[in-house]
Amino acid sequence: MSLSVELSGLQAAQTDLDTIGNNIANVGTVGFKASTPNFADLYGTSLLGATGTRLTPGSGVATTNLSQVFTEGSVSQTGNPFDVAINGNGFFQVQTPSGIAYSRDGSLQLNGSGDLTNDTGSLVMGYSAPATGSGTVAAGVLGPIQVSQSDIAPVATSTLTMDVNLPSTDTPIDTTTSPFNVSSPASYNQSSTTTVYDSLGAPLTLTTYFTQAAGSGSPPAWQTHWQLSNAANTALASGSGGTLTFDSSGGLTAGSGTISVATLPNGAAPLSIAQSFSGSTLSDLAFGVNSLSSNGSPGGQFSGIQIATNGDVVAQYSDGSTKTVGTIGLANFQNPQGLIPTSENNWLASVSSGQAVTNTPGTAGLGTLESGALEGSNVDLSTQLVNLIVAQQAYQANVQGINVDQQDVQKLLTLQ
Repeated sequence: MSLSVELSGLQAAQTDLDTIGNNIANVGTVGFKASTPNFADLYGTSLLGATGTRLTPGSGVATTNLSQVFTEGSVSQTGNPFDVAINGNGFFQVQTPSGIAYSRDGSLQLNGSGDLTNDTGSLVMGYSAPATGSGTVAAGVLGPIQVSQSDIAPVATSTLTMDVNLPSTDTPIDTTTSPFNVSSPASYNQSSTTTVYDSLGAPLTLTTYFTQAAGSGSPPAWQTHWQLSNAANTALASGSGGTLTFDSSGGLTAGSGTISVATLPNGAAPLSIAQSFSGSTLSDLAFGVNSLSSNGSPGGQFSGIQIATNGDVVAQYSDGSTKTVGTIGLANFQNPQGLIPTSENNWLASVSSGQAVTNTPGTAGLGTLESGALEGSNVDLSTQLVNLIVAQQAYQANVQGINVDQQDVQKLLTLQ
């Protein structure tokens, strides 16, 4: 019996050494979680001993389980926008040849088809982007996230909103004796420029001129005119815009217009821009443009992606525009300890872990994402080295026990 006791101790010590060795080997593995072996004593009790009248010595030790330590590892900045760390609970979901696996390794990249994958080539699962203008959040069936690297087409400017303050202290201009003329600063009081785009994405400079018309009422009305120029500062077209009127408190009561250009020299489609001055005011303050917005775009080439804290995968383009192409989904489990570790920094779900509960980062108790960073291993090397010494001592002690038992057996065999 004694040999079997020491043998069980030897096996337990070996399991401890193997576990510690695996932890130390993965001290630099992204998203790795350390394990700790759990042991239980063994007792073989006779019927007489079961009554409590006599105790029997123990029969050794057995390994009952390997507990995984799911504390977070330290997060290191990498500067790579494809690297993502989870701050809090949750696992990435990846499609492997054998099915869905779960990982804390956020070393991501794009494959040749534009799919978001981890560094082993497994597809990262998430939600498709909601329809433009739908106001909905990411939801639906999990699937691969594909990032199109195609150029985005230019969009001709069709709306322009200018919120300006016009100074009431400006001198009114007699528009009969001094009709508007771009070349005559005396024919207007203020001006402002902005960039608009034609259907080919060519940038055009739109200058809006403001003239406080004498004799037009109290407070006086402000006439607007415009001129469109190309990149070489050559005037392409000009015309009259809307007339702005204000109440006695300086609030805008009317004023909008349409900028129409039938022919452009580069062959672009006719340009029609609805110009609004909503929010504009008349006051004693100096002239200023409070806000300016338009819907035109020159088009752009794909330049990279950015992953937001809520999991949105955002494609970026050379013109500064962005487009959400999908949202990374995270999974959590009722009992993470029940997950089955596999190779390539993955876990598989089991009956013990329960089914995966999937949602977007930052919701339902899931952590948020940090782009440009990776979660390191949670192995504490100092602790593991101390544990290694203790496990080695246990191994050596059990070997010594076996040696003593062997010597006792040899002595018994030599008795006559």
